[in-house]
Amino acid sequence: MKHGITVSEEAKDLITQLLKKDRKQRLGQKQDVDEVLSHPFFKGLDMDKLLARQIKAEFQPTIDGTGLNNFDAEITNAKPEESHVPAEIIEKI
Repeated sequence: MKHGITVSEEAKDLITQLLKKDRKQRLGQKQDVDEVLSHPFFKGLDMDKLLARQIKAEFQPTIDGTGLNNFDAEITNAKPEESHVPAEIIEKI
């Protein structure tokens, strides 16, 4: 557990497989979405029910009038800072 967050071994492995630096080694590279959905993390997931929106989410965030209540106060209370983007970078965008 890091930062007070518990993550299952299946979730850790899924994330690790999806974030492999060599894209040829990443999960989903060989068989696309079928390969991803066959990962043990998704075991027991009824895709038909999911696609039909018949599965209720375990967590549904509440939203207050500002829409910011789900963000850490350290972020929402931070003062905006000026940043400078060089013209040559802007031209590339």
